[in-house]
Amino acid sequence: MTQALMTSLGGRDALSRFTLFHTRDLDEARDRVAGVFCPHDLKFAGCDSRVNTRMQHAPIRGVSVNRLGYGATVAIDAGCLHDFLLVMMPLTGHADVRCGEQAIHSTPEVASVVTPTLPLTEMIYDECDQIMVKIDRALLENVCAQHLGHPLRKPLEFGLGFEMSSQGGVSWQALVSYLVSEFEHQSPTVTSSLATAQIEHLLVSTLLIVQPNNYRDELLNPSQSIAPRHVRRVEEYIDAHADQDLTVGDLAAYANVSTSALFAGFREFRNTTPMAYLKSVRMQRVHEELRDPTSAERTVTCIATRWGFHHLGHFATAYKSRFGESPSRTREKALA
Repeated sequence: MTQALMTSLGGRDALSRFTLFHTRDLDEARDRVAGVFCPHDLKFAGCDSRVNTRMQHAPIRGVSVNRLGYGATVAIDAGCLHDFLLVMMPLTGHADVRCGEQAIHSTPEVASVVTPTLPLTEMIYDECDQIMVKIDRALLENVCAQHLGHPLRKPLEFGLGFEMSSQGGVSWQALVSYLVSEFEHQSPTVTSSLATAQIEHLLVSTLLIVQPNNYRDELLNPSQSIAPRHVRRVEEYIDAHADQDLTVGDLAAYANVSTSALFAGFREFRNTTPMAYLKSVRMQRVHEELRDPTSAERTVTCIATRWGFHHLGHFATAYKSRFGESPSRTREKALA
């Protein structure tokens, strides 16, 4: 399988024309990798005293394909990735990966899918050379919500181990191999904004379908999410008027049903309540506004209260639970 994966992803020279850096300095390696991914702790974990780190980086829109080998045994503590998901696919060598409560020994036969909201630690051994597909969290969640037909009720969480010999693993490898080939040939597929939008949507949709996650059953059984008209009408109304003072009575009246019928519909088809759905939409709007450096409101307090969150302590706790970081941290990064 090692040679098959190496061959399918373009051989030993895959992405060589996209070399970002090559260094033998540990601190430089950490800083340059952090520039593509996120700040992290990096230290030697074996007998090595120097790295031989090489990284390739090929980006399109909300996705990038990267290749990274440290050339030494290193330990990494990245914490939560927050803003992106990583699929790490060893071409050679192996790594021990822990994400949240899950841990795997990653090889060319077993890739790893790192959930943005769960802490990541790794032991990467000296011969490990990996293809890493980075997907922006906003893109991931937006595509998932589009397929579901409603906003996400809680953050996406993926199974960590990704078997490359499975049917889904083979499909994923073929898609990544195609993307690498298009980069290598500088195809219009990776330079046209119209084409890249379709590619990133296909890549994310494939991952959502083939890799176990907490929305996969609903994605694979769309009939479960086809709610009655009054539920869909209320969802649409909430989406359009989430900044207004809404009550359950208002929503039931708009849908021309009783409050009990409205509650029953949301419980059966959305596994939530109308007001919990409203809170979820508002929380997502706060998140989007906090991430927007051009937002007229500059402070977390102003943005949160404008969307109906007046108990800031409860809001901050709920926000961190959903997005993996404090609202103030999200705002700081947007304004940096």
